[in-house]
Amino acid sequence: MNGLIRITVLMMFAGGLHACSTSEREPTAIDTSIAQPGSGGAATPAPGVGTTSPGAQPAATAGSSAAPSGVAGAPGAVPEPPKMEPTAPTAGGEEPRFPDACAERRASWHAPCSDDPDPCGLNSGYPGDEYCLLPPPEGKGVQIHFGPKDYDDPAEIEKFVLEPGEEFNSYGIVHIPTTEEHWYNYVKLSMRPGSHHVINQVIQGRPAEGFTTGGETCDAATIGGFTGTQTLILESPPQGIPAPENEGLGRSLPGNASLCQNYHRYNFSDQPQLSEIWYNVWFVDEADVTQRASGVMVLAGPYAGIAPGAREIVTRTTMVGGEGRIVSLFGHRHAATERFAVWLNEDLIYDSWDWVESRVFNYDSITENPTPDPAAMIDGAASGIIEVKNGDAIKVECHVNNTTDQTLRFRNELYTGEMCILFGSSVGTGIN
Repeated sequence: MNGLIRITVLMMFAGGLHACSTSEREPTAIDTSIAQPGSGGAATPAPGVGTTSPGAQPAATAGSSAAPSGVAGAPGAVPEPPKMEPTAPTAGGEEPRFPDACAERRASWHAPCSDDPDPCGLNSGYPGDEYCLLPPPEGKGVQIHFGPKDYDDPAEIEKFVLEPGEEFNSYGIVHIPTTEEHWYNYVKLSMRPGSHHVINQVIQGRPAEGFTTGGETCDAATIGGFTGTQTLILESPPQGIPAPENEGLGRSLPGNASLCQNYHRYNFSDQPQLSEIWYNVWFVDEADVTQRASGVMVLAGPYAGIAPGAREIVTRTTMVGGEGRIVSLFGHRHAATERFAVWLNEDLIYDSWDWVESRVFNYDSITENPTPDPAAMIDGAASGIIEVKNGDAIKVECHVNNTTDQTLRFRNELYTGEMCILFGSSVGTGIN
């Protein structure tokens, strides 16, 4: 079942190593479809792929695998992927509005913007204590924490330990610590290193917390979506400051509910690691929520598979079916995708060259993104408000270089599977 993906409720989701491997083979372009407005926007998916409601986000079918050996670029063949130096900063905004927000106006990060090695005083003995978030003050918000409840209890620690060479894509449940409905417009999410992605749904009630038995999905009714990411740290919106046109954007956080997390984690190091996530949710009055965001989700595959040694460009074009504006975008992919690019008609609006930290870019009146520079192979995006109208074309393009001896198919594993999915948020119209 590892090769299947199930489409569930979508929010915004983010992450991305600079894969500069070369090959003498020319890339082959694979256009999976052109989706018309109102068609649901999906190319014919691989078996087992389905869709539900508009604005849905995929939650990959749970599965696990040991790290592959003898695969070029895979753990066992090379050390843990090196971390890229930060690309050009994103400018704009004012001083952060919340104490957990960063000063730079940037939505996604691979490392904390604070230099405190243990801001929460965990002293866990595992890498990543610096990623812990201090919770909001009582009455101002809540923290949702998925991880050990007692760092001095070996049995509790063992539930979240990932041994060297392990890779799991599984489901976990964590309770939302409120009995009443609240409204929010800012979320800060932070995960320990070794986390590839988390995709979230809000589910009814409070089932048993922890990873589900056998990696199965959460056995509870879905009642909403919640922010997820494919980068270790996410701020939504950056600095906790919405652009003037985004003032009033917000959503509901139900009481007596839980998060069902599709959590993909890996350990390509030689030491045990902890799997852990912190979410800070900051409240606003319901009266202050005057706008609702829609989802962006464009699936491009690869569904047919990419042969060993091949370089291919996986692409898909979808047509916008209404009027509105794009709030944010990010490209979800794995290790073989060297470049993830997005065009609005003829304009390049998103360009990411780093699979370990596939950047989230925001498009608004106060954010200045680094300018795209494909020749230099650095991350960049358009800046300013991006308006869309009926009939506009959104083209997604993934440049995949399969340096392994296996066919890469649409599946979860970082080195032996590949995905090309555009996520994001919009106002006025969904894009899929």
